[in-house]
Amino acid sequence: MATVSTAPASQANGPPDSAAAAHGLEMGNGLIAGTASPESVREFYAENGYYILPDALTAAEVEALRAETTAICKGERGDVDGFEPNVPGEGEDDVLRRYLCIHFPHKISEVMLGYLGHRHIAEVLTQVIGPNVKCMQSMLFIKATGKPGQAWHQDEYFIPTRDRTLTGAWIALDDATVENGCLWVIPGSHKRGIIWPQHDHDDPRFDCAGEAYGFPYGDEDSIPVEVKAGALVFFNGYLLHRSFPNRAQSGYRRVLVNHYMSAESYLPWRSPKEDEHMATADYRDVVMIAGEDPYPWKAYEEMALPKVRPSGEGGCENWRRNPKREKLPFFKDGFRPGDAPEDDD
Repeated sequence: MATVSTAPASQANGPPDSAAAAHGLEMGNGLIAGTASPESVREFYAENGYYILPDALTAAEVEALRAETTAICKGERGDVDGFEPNVPGEGEDDVLRRYLCIHFPHKISEVMLGYLGHRHIAEVLTQVIGPNVKCMQSMLFIKATGKPGQAWHQDEYFIPTRDRTLTGAWIALDDATVENGCLWVIPGSHKRGIIWPQHDHDDPRFDCAGEAYGFPYGDEDSIPVEVKAGALVFFNGYLLHRSFPNRAQSGYRRVLVNHYMSAESYLPWRSPKEDEHMATADYRDVVMIAGEDPYPWKAYEEMALPKVRPSGEGGCENWRRNPKREKLPFFKDGFRPGDAPEDDD
């Protein structure tokens, strides 16, 4: 463990700017200005389940994260389970196109670790979660042209907080557009507090993760979240969201996605230990990014290891039939919390 020191492209119910205007949020080109009051941010997030903060990272910060992405994919930051051997003479594009997503890059990258607690991330999270915030996961999406998206899902299906505070922070490292596979959300779909079931699918547009079903919303209720590089997108763990393949002629849709929750809540994201019951299981491979740890007597653990996420381009049958699917190879004790790649695309 280490400690490191907005809003819709359109709205499903009403004109694009109506929901934001109702909370006194200044709009510009469909995005909430970064001067919104904490109360307005909290109200908008509570009503819609997401919030966009444009221009949160400087151009230099975005470029630093892009460069670090390349270094990680080249193997310059350490071992990642699932990496392919480098080929002499291959270019940067060849290396980046191999991978859809790398889980837990902050475990091998000091740069990625530092951005878990970026000042603007911490500012928004303390408004929508509370004063004490911890991070349990990072995911680095490269998503080159042709790479798949992810079907409808909720992050709480994979990362089970006890107090429903799970929040994703999506750092755009490229302009995210409908063409290159931006995020799509169903505004307000988090409010019922129901975790919808999932099933396997055979849709080639999406990776091997399951697809949520049975919810009372249609595709017509969803909106694209198109943002510029440097924007932050925050979304609730119960919010239904998905993405489509990168259909751009060239390039990437690089994103660093981190997941956070209230530090007050236990995180039952591992099997109970000996003489421990499920009600007190608490995953402690976390990073405090704001406030204080309410459980300072608990030891921190090193469990997660970086791993390549399966894209499904070669088919998902072998992965689905794998008896170790319920295990998480990139956890040191072999336990896998959930049965599919843990979050969002």
